[in-house]
Amino acid sequence: MTPRSWALEALVVAVAVAEVLATRAWLEDWMTVGALAAAGTLVLRRRFPRTVLALALLTLATGVLWLPAMCALHALAASDRRRGEVVAGSAAVAVVAFVPWRHLGGYVWSLPDTTLGVLLAGLLAVAPAALGLLGRARAELAARLAELALSRERERRYAAEQAALRERERLARDVHDTAAHHLSLISLRAGALAATAESAPYREEAAALGELGRRAAADLRRAIRHDGPGLDRLPELLEAAGDIVGSAHLAPGDCPPAVQHTAYRIVQEALTNIRRHAPGASAEVSVRRTDDGLRIAVRNTPPPGPCAAPDQGGHGLPGLRTRAAALGGTLTATPTTDGGFAVDATLPLPAAAGSSGTRT
Repeated sequence: MTPRSWALEALVVAVAVAEVLATRAWLEDWMTVGALAAAGTLVLRRRFPRTVLALALLTLATGVLWLPAMCALHALAASDRRRGEVVAGSAAVAVVAFVPWRHLGGYVWSLPDTTLGVLLAGLLAVAPAALGLLGRARAELAARLAELALSRERERRYAAEQAALRERERLARDVHDTAAHHLSLISLRAGALAATAESAPYREEAAALGELGRRAAADLRRAIRHDGPGLDRLPELLEAAGDIVGSAHLAPGDCPPAVQHTAYRIVQEALTNIRRHAPGASAEVSVRRTDDGLRIAVRNTPPPGPCAAPDQGGHGLPGLRTRAAALGGTLTATPTTDGGFAVDATLPLPAAAGSSGTRT
């Protein structure tokens, strides 16, 4: 219960006790003690409304104590009890309030007294029950409105996610159409250059350029189909990197496709950054399975010349951090003490062990 609820309960008990003390002149001593005990039980009326109402009816029979019965009947009506129980409780309150139990033998049933008794009994029975039912209806309405608001919020989020997904698909198609077009032109021109070049080195270089263009176009198509390269493509990626990779250790084992694709992109982005910002540096690549998951580490030595200024608008590493976090993993990219750079990532994996292999 909240402090406000405790304060309300204390107020109800205090008012009921005040009523007993104010009317003790019309009560016998045992009635006063019983009435005080009944007033104390009002703190339990929300949890045990029927029991508390039964005790309150005894105080109502005194003819001068009304509050315990009214509070108990209100709690019964406001609870999740069936409506039939509320009607029965109201009828019991009306009957007990109408009959002059302490003066039943010598009571004179005059018309004014009888009419006043009926009105008073009706007021004591109907008003608390009506207020309790009204409170129950308001609570049910508030719960339904909250549920409706939550449902609308979920629908709004779903609509926003669908709109974002459609926008990403549209951008992906645009990127695919544009990049595929230019990559195709690169491949065609490289092929033409290889066919017309007089020197063998130029022909080999042009052929290699054309092959890179075709691979890039294939990777782009797979990315659009959400079927990006996995760990089986790492040897090919390291071979394409050329002299950048000084040594590599690959022992990934079996991994889920999402983990494989993220690991491939981490290595690819790290090598791209080395080529762009630290030309001439040598890199060490390690992809291995540990107790924590798949561990990816790419470290490069200091470049022989000045480093290129980093691209402050780049989104490669932040995007990879987001990918790693989506899989429950982590990624850090920090300078090393010798002037190089290190990219370390850990991606969670199932417990099953995988096969291993090494490339140097």
